Amino acid sequence: MHKFRFHLGTAPQSLYEKFQCCYELYFKFNDRNFSWRDCVLSNQYIIVRMSIPLQYKSPLYPGVEALSCKNSFAFAGHIHNGHVLWLNSEGGEQYSLKGCTNILQPGSVSIIEPGIVHSNRPWSSARRHLRSLYLGEEFFLYLEKLFTGEVKGKLTLPTSVIENRKCWQLAILLHEGILNNEDQLLLEELSISLFLQMKNLQFGEVIYRRSLDNSSDRINTIVEFMRAGCSENLSLNNLAEIAQCTSYHLIRLFRNQVGMSPHAYLVQLRLERAREYIDSGQGIAEAAFLAGFSDQSHLSRSFKKRYGLTPGLYGSQKLS
Repeated sequence: MHKFRFHLGTAPQSLYEKFQCCYELYFKFNDRNFSWRDCVLSNQYIIVRMSIPLQYKSPLYPGVEALSCKNSFAFAGHIHNGHVLWLNSEGGEQYSLKGCTNILQPGSVSIIEPGIVHSNRPWSSARRHLRSLYLGEEFFLYLEKLFTGEVKGKLTLPTSVIENRKCWQLAILLHEGILNNEDQLLLEELSISLFLQMKNLQFGEVIYRRSLDNSSDRINTIVEFMRAGCSENLSLNNLAEIAQCTSYHLIRLFRNQVGMSPHAYLVQLRLERAREYIDSGQGIAEAAFLAGFSDQSHLSRSFKKRYGLTPGLYGSQKLS
């Protein structure tokens, strides 16, 4: 919960107009309408108690980012560079994955591997609190050291739905701890407790499964090529030559096995890359250029459509 304070206008008629102007200028999140129920009048100030409906937050230790979404934003088909662990503490979440549509209800946790196309939206108009933890390779190396005392890079976590209320509760505690800037020691203890509940967490042969289930070697090769060169100006003919098939055949194979067209997948890769640049402190224009977008406005439009807020607001949240 955040509090903001504005000085009142002298004329009563200007009170609402003055506040609305300030709110629209500084605190407009996803076109949310202002409500007087969020406010308290104190002396000559309006005190605004506002819960941020869409927020990204990173803790001190590496490879983790938390998303908190309390509005109705629908996440269209997208991918992540790392694993995503997600759940709803309020309301159900409708999601589509590998051609199937399901509802994730409170009490369950879902794991999705890197590069797997999926989409999600609130199941109903009731209250919603989507909580996601984005887990990069650095986190799994860190987690492996917490568990074993050494780092070999041999941890696997497959795509799955975990119907375990204890796991769900621990995930909420870890997520809330990250949002509230809790001590690192507490977050580490919660991380260990959470992943101990996951029976499918294994120290196996690989840490970062990039292959896509039921996909051919040719499409895997194309995906890896696009990941490595997502900032370059790729052509369909070039990709088809690598896959040793026609452009038409490549589009059909790619869409069937990955879940979206090659260009749509490329845009997702560029968005994830731009987000990493913003996380590292790069300016928005520089991030757009380095990630392969034509200009800053192109990045801004695509970024808000994908993540639900502008690159500037995202960057300011990460610095707070």
